[in-house]
Amino acid sequence: MPGKGYHLATWFRLTPALLGLLVFVLVGAASLAALLRFSQFESWSGYLHNIYLWRVVRFSLWQALLSSVLSLLIAVPVASCLTHRQFKGRGVLLQLFAVSMVVPTIVAILGIVVVYGHSGWLHALFGVETPLYGLLGILLAHVFFNMPLAVRLLLQSYGLVPSGQWRLASQLGFSRWTAFRLIEWSYIKKALPGAFVLIFMLCFSSFSVVLSLGGGPKSSTLEVAIYQALRFDFDLNKASFLSLLQVSICSLVALMVYRFAPANQQDVSLLDARLYPLKDSILALFGDCLAMALAVFLVIPPFLAIFDPIFSVTFYQTLMADATWQAVWVSLKIAIPAALLSLFLGGCFGVLARMTMDRGRLAFLSSKIEQLGSMILMVPGLVLATGLFLWLRSIGLSSLSGYWVVVWVNAVMALPFVLRALMPVLYQQEKRFRNLYTSLGIHGANRLVIEWPLIRKSVSQAFGYAVLLSLGDMGVIALFGSQGLVSLPLYLFQLIGSYRLQEGSCIAVILICLCLLLFYLSVRFIGGKTHVKY
Repeated sequence: MPGKGYHLATWFRLTPALLGLLVFVLVGAASLAALLRFSQFESWSGYLHNIYLWRVVRFSLWQALLSSVLSLLIAVPVASCLTHRQFKGRGVLLQLFAVSMVVPTIVAILGIVVVYGHSGWLHALFGVETPLYGLLGILLAHVFFNMPLAVRLLLQSYGLVPSGQWRLASQLGFSRWTAFRLIEWSYIKKALPGAFVLIFMLCFSSFSVVLSLGGGPKSSTLEVAIYQALRFDFDLNKASFLSLLQVSICSLVALMVYRFAPANQQDVSLLDARLYPLKDSILALFGDCLAMALAVFLVIPPFLAIFDPIFSVTFYQTLMADATWQAVWVSLKIAIPAALLSLFLGGCFGVLARMTMDRGRLAFLSSKIEQLGSMILMVPGLVLATGLFLWLRSIGLSSLSGYWVVVWVNAVMALPFVLRALMPVLYQQEKRFRNLYTSLGIHGANRLVIEWPLIRKSVSQAFGYAVLLSLGDMGVIALFGSQGLVSLPLYLFQLIGSYRLQEGSCIAVILICLCLLLFYLSVRFIGGKTHVKY
């Protein structure tokens, strides 16, 4: 039985992780406190009677709800198809889904406009007019980003199904529908609440998509209203009120969903789940083809449209321009430190969460620590950045505050994605080897050395997600960008705003190529050559 000295030594070894968690909480609290200092609470009651505000709230809720439901409705049959069928290009499609989750928003929007716009591919080939600017355009963009995310989350749930259940289903001659109803659904329904909350918060706090495809005040969200209050009016009082309103709504939705959500148990199997063939039918094949065709139609054409200008003369001229390489350098200078910081924070959260797992009175902290990292999505990044800027200015660090504000906010906004990649494998290794580690006295860095071959693939994906999210950020950099701090997404937005669409399209190609290169390097050099099914 471990004694008091053992527990003290354990907490001492966890000091770096505790410090990381403490810095995360303190910086977030200091940012919000700095913003609330400028608030006039007595005037907030007047905002509650603003008709336009409640119209914005209704639209924010409506588009987030529709986007989340559509993404999950498409993702469920796509995940089932990818689980049961092997076909050429399956691995490439899974990698494309991984990249599309974190492709720079402004680049994806440009590709969507090229495909679905008034003079886009769809109109040129079929003569179909798509009302892109408004709710439809917002839904198309959100499904493009979030359907692949939902697919990958559901594929993780399929990995929890024991091989014995698939073997028994095959022996009993189950059809795909019977297997889905009796086996798959019991695992999928446990992952759906978490996926819904994550996608809902991403869509509810959407900024670049709504700003670019909203089409006017009728299709505005709270995040855009916060940006307007900060950028154009510098009304900190209104921004803080809207921020608290957004946090309250997201928290209420999350509580309502998790209140009725079943518990999702982590798999502890040492072996990969093996699939056995199920009874096939024409109807099942038709359903799989329909689901995959819809997924491919939504994801691949915008990707192809992005690379359309690569053979033009303008692309070479844009590539050679000094402004382009300056923007590339600024993007890398922001993205790589932000990704490293996000990975460090994710490691701190992961170490503390798995240490408290199944520890008696501390067991409840495991899920709470993980949820704390994901709750950052409820806080608008623009508000967090503004509060942090004001706090740094108040302590006399305003000279370098703009750059570090962008780095920090990008790091913490990528943290939920980092945790999604890290936590399952960290929990799994803890359940597998905790007793062995304890009996052999293996702790701290020695555990990391032993587990590295098992977790490096997840670490590479977490780092890749963080790099791409930071590289494609346009919200915070749009607020704090200056003449010497113009990233590729901001430069692209400036070109499009100046009606230099050809140059903007070339910058989009450069940005997406940079994203693909960095993601490949992350997976190749951090993840190694090992093959992972999902």
